Amino acid sequence: MTAAPRGWWLVPAALAAAAPLRGASVQADPRGPGAPAPDRAAQAELFRSDDVLAVTLRTDLRALFRDRDTTSSPWRAATLTLAGPAGPVTVPLQVRTRGNYRLLHCDVPPLRLRFGEEQVRGTPLEGLDRPKLATHCRSGSEYEQYLLHEYAIYRIYRLFTPLSFSTRLLRVTYEDTAGAARPVTGYAFLTEDPARLAARVGATPLDMGDVRLGSLERGHTAMLSVFQYFVANTDWAVPFQHNVALLRVADSILAVPFDFDWSGAINARYAVPARLLHIRSVRVRKYRGLCQPAASLQPVLARFVALRDSIAAVYRAVPGLDPRLVERTLRYYDEFYQAIEDPQRFVQRVVEPDCGW
Repeated sequence: MTAAPRGWWLVPAALAAAAPLRGASVQADPRGPGAPAPDRAAQAELFRSDDVLAVTLRTDLRALFRDRDTTSSPWRAATLTLAGPAGPVTVPLQVRTRGNYRLLHCDVPPLRLRFGEEQVRGTPLEGLDRPKLATHCRSGSEYEQYLLHEYAIYRIYRLFTPLSFSTRLLRVTYEDTAGAARPVTGYAFLTEDPARLAARVGATPLDMGDVRLGSLERGHTAMLSVFQYFVANTDWAVPFQHNVALLRVADSILAVPFDFDWSGAINARYAVPARLLHIRSVRVRKYRGLCQPAASLQPVLARFVALRDSIAAVYRAVPGLDPRLVERTLRYYDEFYQAIEDPQRFVQRVVEPDCGW
């Protein structure tokens, strides 16, 4: 890989005219006209801070980690303890395993938490319902880096649109109530429940099959498509709602991505591309998004340019993320920025051959 010849502070001339005039935060509402007002109160308090939160999860760990049914793992009783304004706060909850690949292959599988409204009222956990907990999968620094890198990608996507899952980085100590397993501590992160996301942005969650990529709101979908190409993520599909949540706002349908651990930017040792893609590695970018002419994509590409410094800042601010990995990843993104310096050529060489999946 070679670094981009231009500095991070320069904007390619072909994109400069399309860049936002008032900075990276200026963008049209992707929800379209006629959308109801977002409910900002629906944002759980826990997601209003970026500080790492130390918590202790206590449950029957051996029983929980044996639950590997991908369709119907049971809910198990647990408690979660964290610091509160007046001292430690402990709340009861239920927890169960979830996922597909990681559920079957991780020592610490990803989890779904379920809180009762009465139990969390007045605590820092108020407003949570059924958030996902992404875990460190296996012991060792390599898997910890995968998790922190995926958290960074969630945070980067949030730079582009509020139509994204809120996240909170945790330092979790897992304690076994049966005393049969030693405590384990590792990074994890919470992502908000889809229903909470929908309420926060003034949308209705959809659970329907056979939704075509072309039937989604075009401006937002173009941004999503380029973002997935940017991080080299091919592990998503709108028609099957694979790693995307669908929301309806007024007359528009929008897709919100999640689960980025198979992206080429992370390059996890277990991530392999689907055979039908005909690429040798997840590091090889392949566009799987919406077909767009260069004129339509220029504002989208300009936004990536405008946010280039902010993307680097997000990576460098993630606690525990290896600085060497950060710099390697930013050099990998340099290749994307080189490709979009000529939007017309980018469309001809990248978008047109592979769009319309």
